Amino acid sequence: MIRSPGDVTTTDTATTGSTHEIRTGSARTAIDLLLVAVLGAVFLRVAVWPTLVHHYPFGVGPDMPVYLWWSRVGATQGISLVGERPGTPALIPTVATALGIGLVPAVAAVQYALMPASALAAAALARGRGEPPRLAWLAAAVLAGAWSTFLGGGYLANLALVAAFLAAAACLARRTRRATVAAALLLAGGGLAHPEFFVLAVAVLVATAAWSWRDGRAAPSAARPAPSAAGADAGRVLAALGTSVALVLGGILACLVGPARLAGDTSLDAMLRRTGQWVELRTVYVNRLVQNWRRYAPFMTTALAVAGGVRARGFARRFLVAWALVTAAAVPLGVLTGWYPPDRILTFAFCLPILAGFGLVWIGDRIGRPWLAWPIGIVLVTLIVAPAIRDWRAQLTYVSPDELSELTIAGRIAATTAPGTPLVFVADDPAIDYALFRLSHGLNTVRAALPPDRAADVWIFLGRAEDLLAGRPTQRGDPVYDRASADSLAQIPDGPRAIFVVRELDRDPGVMMTPGLTTWNGTIATNVPINGSLRTGVGELSASDASTIAHATIRTFLLLIVIGAGWAWWALGRSFRDAPIALAISPAFGSAILTLVALGLALLRVDLGRERVASLACALAGGIGYALLALRLAGEHRRRGRRNIFEQTTVFDPRAEVPDD
Repeated sequence: MIRSPGDVTTTDTATTGSTHEIRTGSARTAIDLLLVAVLGAVFLRVAVWPTLVHHYPFGVGPDMPVYLWWSRVGATQGISLVGERPGTPALIPTVATALGIGLVPAVAAVQYALMPASALAAAALARGRGEPPRLAWLAAAVLAGAWSTFLGGGYLANLALVAAFLAAAACLARRTRRATVAAALLLAGGGLAHPEFFVLAVAVLVATAAWSWRDGRAAPSAARPAPSAAGADAGRVLAALGTSVALVLGGILACLVGPARLAGDTSLDAMLRRTGQWVELRTVYVNRLVQNWRRYAPFMTTALAVAGGVRARGFARRFLVAWALVTAAAVPLGVLTGWYPPDRILTFAFCLPILAGFGLVWIGDRIGRPWLAWPIGIVLVTLIVAPAIRDWRAQLTYVSPDELSELTIAGRIAATTAPGTPLVFVADDPAIDYALFRLSHGLNTVRAALPPDRAADVWIFLGRAEDLLAGRPTQRGDPVYDRASADSLAQIPDGPRAIFVVRELDRDPGVMMTPGLTTWNGTIATNVPINGSLRTGVGELSASDASTIAHATIRTFLLLIVIGAGWAWWALGRSFRDAPIALAISPAFGSAILTLVALGLALLRVDLGRERVASLACALAGGIGYALLALRLAGEHRRRGRRNIFEQTTVFDPRAEVPDD
């Protein structure tokens, strides 16, 4: 057939238009890729800001000593001893050893690196499969980055779960089998980092699946002649959820094999819960919520989130709104029952900042001038982010170099006693609230500083040293304090014991003159006779410095990206347009997969503190992802035969995408 000149012109014009669209799409993708990289760098800088400003030698937050001793004891003595949240005690020492950065900076580095990982995963979820307004996912990323500061003050395991949870949602939105498998692995890694909050994640996904199933069964209409793709989402969500629940339960049960978990309350909440002081516990929870709820859910964030629930589309809308509804139900339930801290439910609700990003786009749609949404969005985002960043800058570290030094000396003295000898540390403070804090803080810091094989011998007495020597609790007229003092005394085993009084734990100015105690080196008082010099223990902790922590954070973040990049591209990469999303979820992938691998090795009773073991864990975690990617690319190459390589990597066919609903 001979084509007319008009036919040729039409064909050339179509080809030219297609080429122009490809170039435009590639340029947009390149800009998005650059924006993701810039956001990651900015979020890293924000994460280390308190440390750099105040020159902290430790990570911020009251839970930092908990992760220190969990990591140290779990790596050397067995993960079953610290199996409450087994994922993080396996992840932290692996990162520390692989990078050679030491355990103290590693705890801070993992905590800080998970903050940008969570924010970028939020951006990936908001960006979705198509090309939503750039304002939506940029605002979601910035607001989620500010929201991560609520968890950055010590809640490391929460951050690990949030990053994995958001990345899993981004994978489920892709609606492919590979992405569903990836979502299951992400959820498993995050769930093993924090099993308690994984229950909340399960509730959100069940609600999302139920909503998707309902939409999928909706009768076709003129506006929607074909059944929605939402119905298939329900199956994918439940498949990923079921697999992850099985992996989490299996991991927790495996952690029960071996020595029993060490006793002791790692927080005031745990002590009140164990001693049955439910009224006091509920009062503590309600007071925290009243003090913090305006900071966690300010009016502007909430209002924008409501508008964003209208503007968002498809799976992302169902997931985020379901998350918000579960949060709205869980907060009052926590207030009424005291089963859990309701303010922590709010800090976990990253659905609010992400929906707020869509709310800014809704404003542009309503005023009929989308370009006005940018200046309005910049102003509103600044007003929301500024208070959170200001509070983040004022975060405190709860361990001092003097405290660690004194407890290290105590550990050297403890090493001279027979294994199994109770090592009793006195904790007290003139202010009752601070005294109660020192009860759990003392247990955590002492176990972190002492030799790991003596962690089980550590006991804390709340009260005066003279009362401990007399075998009686300290009474100060406060019901909670008096009961805690009596309980701490009752837990100490009978028989010979070594008693330590460290000035950083006991602020009684006259304690060093207590009869029956002898002083060693001006810092430790003990009834253990000291003959000669003390030996330096193996693997003793030491304070770090701000510069070391900042560099360790950057290296940790890059390590997570390198490990997770292969998995991210295997799960989501189909064309160059997917590169921003793949990069955004790479650190979350790296954290979750490395957690699974490191925990698996720990359950085989290997020492994660050995360089070869840590390097093997990183190689396996990243190598499996790159191997799967290579197999996938090889399979695609065989199926496509001799097709142009340019079409394989850059041409985007919107018909290949599953339409959103």
